[in-house]
Amino acid sequence: MAYGDAYFSLIANAIFGLKNAKMMDNPVLKSKSIAEFWGRRWNYLFHCVLKRGIYKPMRKYTTAAVASLAVFLASGIIHEWLNYSVQVYHHAEAPKDSIYNPDNIILGSNMAFFAWQFFVMSIEKYFGEISSAKVPQPLVPFLVIMTSLPLAFWFAEPYFQGRFFWDYEGVLPTVIKMD
Repeated sequence: MAYGDAYFSLIANAIFGLKNAKMMDNPVLKSKSIAEFWGRRWNYLFHCVLKRGIYKPMRKYTTAAVASLAVFLASGIIHEWLNYSVQVYHHAEAPKDSIYNPDNIILGSNMAFFAWQFFVMSIEKYFGEISSAKVPQPLVPFLVIMTSLPLAFWFAEPYFQGRFFWDYEGVLPTVIKMD
């Protein structure tokens, strides 16, 4: 995603003289909290769309926690749809007993990942941000990442299994397991 953002920015700047906002703002090293990681540093475009399209309208009628849950569930649904769509596109002709056959796709892991992120963010909000605790600053990004890393396979596995990154392999270096 960061590669696409950089390439698009370069082309838009060269052809039209336009400068666009960063889609990512070094979320791994600069985030001081889980909320900052997801809300201000990771995929800013998607954040803005979900904030305007789901969070703000829901916030008029409900609490911040319920509106936040709706945003994370919407993100999970969108990622599940993306996984399913890509797998159907790449594997429409897969044999019926193949794990790659669209009829055999198991959905739900992305939804579980985003539900977990909502849970962790809620705990952070209840107890206070990591950066406000007495934690050495170099350790803060590590702690933020460790809230996601143990369950990152819930998010990443369908993309790898479904060969989501297949199209990138022709132009970007890709690390794959050799049999």
